[in-house]
Amino acid sequence: MSSFKRRFLLFSGFILLLILGFSIAVFLNTDFWALQNSPFESSKLNILVVGYDSLVNGSPRADTIILASIDLKTKDVGLLSIPRDTRVDIPGHGMNRVNASHAFGGIELTDKTLELFLDVPIDYYLETNFNGFAKMVDALGGVEINVSQPFHYVDKAGDLYIDLPAGQQVLNGDEALQYVRYRESIEGDIGRVARQQKFIKAMFKKVLRPDIVMKLPGIYTEVKKTVNTNIPLQDISPFIHLLKDMDMNDFKTVMLPGQPKYINGASYWLADEKELDVVVNNLIRSKEFIRNSRICLGIYNGNGQVGLAGQVSDQLGKYGFVIDRIANADHYNYQETRIKYYDRTNEVTALNIQKVLGGKVIYEKSTEEGEKAAANKEDISIIIGNDYNKASEDEITG
Repeated sequence: MSSFKRRFLLFSGFILLLILGFSIAVFLNTDFWALQNSPFESSKLNILVVGYDSLVNGSPRADTIILASIDLKTKDVGLLSIPRDTRVDIPGHGMNRVNASHAFGGIELTDKTLELFLDVPIDYYLETNFNGFAKMVDALGGVEINVSQPFHYVDKAGDLYIDLPAGQQVLNGDEALQYVRYRESIEGDIGRVARQQKFIKAMFKKVLRPDIVMKLPGIYTEVKKTVNTNIPLQDISPFIHLLKDMDMNDFKTVMLPGQPKYINGASYWLADEKELDVVVNNLIRSKEFIRNSRICLGIYNGNGQVGLAGQVSDQLGKYGFVIDRIANADHYNYQETRIKYYDRTNEVTALNIQKVLGGKVIYEKSTEEGEKAAANKEDISIIIGNDYNKASEDEITG
């Protein structure tokens, strides 16, 4: 055998071992990528699921919006359905229906809008159009569901033709699309949300079947062709391990609480803020998030960059902290970010904030500054220095 062939075989064997090792590592992996690098432990994995309409009537607006929250410890699943007419503040565009966020900036803007509106971190998103949804259902071999009544509707302008008989049946992709899109005259969009929740639960029931769970890597590859998601390939194994332990009885579906209302001649779904906070606490937020919400932060701009304190406030708000005060520091010449805490019980939290912002953690007790912070009801005070800019640049370029 020539030396060239030997080198080729050795090199090929080395590549094969690398691929095999990577495949085994991916399959045995049980940690979700989105949660690995966060300094704040999270028991919840939040996934935004969006279905959007076609381009027939202009830029695609979100037609179906669901935030799924999975408790990684108890395996409970919460599904929060958000009516597409929900009135929200869309960054850069003002108050509007939430489905408009998708037309303005795609799934990324919808994700950001809902993070701010619900005050929760969203780890992953998954979006598909009508064609992609139908292919997902077909990839699973159809979904069984009981159609409560005959559904008949024709909208030629919207390319929508619905004709479903009543009764227990296995819907293929096109039929499933008819089921989730049907909007009757009495309950309107709210009735459709209820059907969508019913269908999602039926779809999960199919996915949880042992024969389907083991096919998920192949299904993922097929579905990825028609679905836009930031869920990485290495997370397929953690999802498989998670799905095998789930129980449909642990699924809870809730619609965003509120009521319909006309504002300036336009119809909206207005959230009931008090009820929504209770629902989000129970369904979406992790215990760690709720624990952080008991800690008040004061954030001070110490390097003069316009809007810096507000930017850091948004960043830490995703972890649940209450931002008690945003202001300028006593000067703009701070080179190093300072994270000051005044009670020993908050040391771990301060150190975790340091992992996000960088800088230096300082314990201060019985000082004039500490008394001032106590008067402002601040548990931790943060002065943002010039090193924060450098850390941000490294994160972007690294």
